Amino acid sequence: MERILRYALHRATPGHVFRLTFNGLGLFCACTLVWEHLITVQLSEGPSMYPTFNPRGDYLLISRLHRHGRGVEVGDVVRFYHPTFLGVNGAKRVIGLPGDFVCRDLPFSTSAGATGEMIRVPEGHVYLEGDNLPWSRDSRNYGPIPMGLINGKIVARVWPPSRMMWVENTLKPAELDA
Repeated sequence: MERILRYALHRATPGHVFRLTFNGLGLFCACTLVWEHLITVQLSEGPSMYPTFNPRGDYLLISRLHRHGRGVEVGDVVRFYHPTFLGVNGAKRVIGLPGDFVCRDLPFSTSAGATGEMIRVPEGHVYLEGDNLPWSRDSRNYGPIPMGLINGKIVARVWPPSRMMWVENTLKPAELDA
């Protein structure tokens, strides 16, 4: 190993060092650009999205192309800046988009639609709920959130390998009899 290191130091010229530094900076900038604007991976924690995500943590692939609610549909799982906890990201399922009517339930309730109170989601906002209703702090607590707080759409679970899968939209439109 020492022999290889001596050979490399002997052959190193200022041009080689500059080129290596320049290429390293370029690679760093490209990785940062992809990480901040295209995709990122983050650990999920907490019971609010169980059984979709493990309460002890799954690593999730997040598409940053869906920032500010771009291309988000009802049933998608989004990551957002939490409106009541500074510096915390949350992950919830979109229940209502701007202009939709949603049933507003009591916080931490176990049933959906029990109160019968309907609200209209304001323009520029989304209504979010966790998949595990009794353990989720969501729009039932703090109301619809601005679409500007959405910082990505969760597209896949990438770790652990045994549970690797695409995150699916499990909400289906109601079929009404004519």
